[in-house]
Amino acid sequence: MSNQLLRNSLKLAVAVFVTATIAVWTERIEFVWYPVLAAIIVVDDNDDQTISAATARILGTVMGGLITFLVHTMLSGWIGVLVSLVLMIPILQALGWQSALGTAGITSIMFLMIPSHVALNWNYVFNRALDTVVGCVVAILVGLLFWPRDSYRELNAADQRLRNALLNQLRHYSAWLHDQQQRPTPLNPAPLTTDLLRMEQLVGHERGGPRQRLLRRNQWEQRLRLWQLAQFHWISWERLLQSLPEQEAQQIELIRHSVLALEQQLAAIPSPTPRRNPRLWQQLAEQQRLPLLPLLALGEELRPLHACLGGLNRLAPQ
Repeated sequence: MSNQLLRNSLKLAVAVFVTATIAVWTERIEFVWYPVLAAIIVVDDNDDQTISAATARILGTVMGGLITFLVHTMLSGWIGVLVSLVLMIPILQALGWQSALGTAGITSIMFLMIPSHVALNWNYVFNRALDTVVGCVVAILVGLLFWPRDSYRELNAADQRLRNALLNQLRHYSAWLHDQQQRPTPLNPAPLTTDLLRMEQLVGHERGGPRQRLLRRNQWEQRLRLWQLAQFHWISWERLLQSLPEQEAQQIELIRHSVLALEQQLAAIPSPTPRRNPRLWQQLAEQQRLPLLPLLALGEELRPLHACLGGLNRLAPQ
């Protein structure tokens, strides 16, 4: 079981337990289903998402209860529910609360569980809304107090994992080119893609969150774009390098210099990207009797990869 899955499971269990305890303590166990359902729906692995879900849940419950109550003063049963649902859609859209539509609809349907529609009064609507608020507040507090999520710590950790993966692979290539180890296997792109997708998700959350200034100050959007480009060019460059015969590739000084330059870009002081010089690769193909097109493609992929790694070095967290 992963740490994230364990964290989410514990957070959900604690939120439900605390919510049920409050219902028992306040002697509202008869309607414990309302706050527990609210806590389950609201709990999310991202704190910003939890707050958004809680807001939609509360607004949906209040508006659903209010509209259903007003309609049931004139209509009852399934006819009342149908009219309530028809009225909810334009009202919530006009208010800009589309995210609360699902909860409002469920609330309207749940009122059919009441034995007598006479019991559907202002007091009932207020108490059910209060139950929902309790479940939402418990879910938010459990997430923020016990398992707070630090998006920027996750971003830095993902950034560091990507750097280490590429840097270690470049060191393996350097050792191979100096005949100190066997030819390294290309990096598996799946872990790289997983980290990039997580970084993209976190940057998207923070872009619309309260800490968006910190996001801009640390230039995370630029770093994310550089990592996306670096991954694309890295996979292409590594595949082209693997297509060259092992014995010939080990003896090519130009490839050794290229690997060393990439390693320095990521680990040391970045240098300007070298100019395009296809003549060098043409001469290499003639001297080593190697296919020309893969060598030219290797040289072309080297330049943008070199530039991306240099940019990531300059934007590295201090």
